[in-house]
Amino acid sequence: MKKFGTKLGAAALVALATVATTATVKPALAQDKEIAVMLPAAGDPYFKLKSFGYIDEGKKHGYKVVVYDAGGYGNLQKQVSQIEDVIQRKVSGIVLVPASSDGTVPVVEKAVAAGIPVVNDGIATKTDKVTGFVGEPSYAMTELLAAYAVDKLGGKGEVAMLSGPSGLDLTRFRVNGFKDYVAKYPGMKVVAEKYTSTASTDALTTMQDFLQSNPGITAVYAFNGPIAIGVVQALRTAGKKPGEVMVLTTDMEPETNRMIKDGWITATVVSQPVTMARLAVRRAIEAAEGKVIPKETLTQPSLISKATLDAVDLSGQAVPDDWK
Repeated sequence: MKKFGTKLGAAALVALATVATTATVKPALAQDKEIAVMLPAAGDPYFKLKSFGYIDEGKKHGYKVVVYDAGGYGNLQKQVSQIEDVIQRKVSGIVLVPASSDGTVPVVEKAVAAGIPVVNDGIATKTDKVTGFVGEPSYAMTELLAAYAVDKLGGKGEVAMLSGPSGLDLTRFRVNGFKDYVAKYPGMKVVAEKYTSTASTDALTTMQDFLQSNPGITAVYAFNGPIAIGVVQALRTAGKKPGEVMVLTTDMEPETNRMIKDGWITATVVSQPVTMARLAVRRAIEAAEGKVIPKETLTQPSLISKATLDAVDLSGQAVPDDWK
């Protein structure tokens, strides 16, 4: 199975690009039309945005969508147990953001064998039995961030990387996209790097340690918005001014948006998460109804800085103001 986030050049990115290989699953006999969405950390702002897309898309097609939260990327066994439960209940389909690309293989294969389609959203489970994948071109996304950093820093700088949860293909592709591009420029040095949880408090502590041992850091790559928030808190504590250290991240929740406007976050690259969530539910419904679905569907990323914030189409991650 072709995994997402492979080395796509920027010129090759096409909105909602669809790989031609397809797969089908025998529909499960569910008493109710229900799609189970399995998330590793539903409390993260990113997943709060996506939850609207999941639920609203289900309503449009007459399906109930139930969101399950493992409570953190480290809680693989809880997520596996949750999937086991929905297999027993014979839900129509499963949308899965795995807590582990390897650790969810057995339960995903069990679900598909039971006639329940499984669509990965954003992170791939390492099995070709997965019915479909909806996600981002992860490697190319962080290439865009690295290219932005190299250009703005004139090809010279000390870089710190707070790389996000280990054990995920998503993390690996994002890290490699950034590092491979930066490595082309001898003047750009990665001087500190650590895999981290997505908690802002952990990122704060990690960034404080980085600054203590590498006071000359000029740019920081943060895996996602909550990590970027922790980085900014550390910079403030260290007496840095907005923009003095370049902070680069992915996705854009309301707090990330505010920090871009205030100059603390220099740039982010977004992959239209609400659109991605809608597509994942739609693919799961199509498969549950016996239709042939694409093996892979990718959204198109956009690089956003303060200068371009108002010019980029962000409708693919918009939610109603009263959405909780």
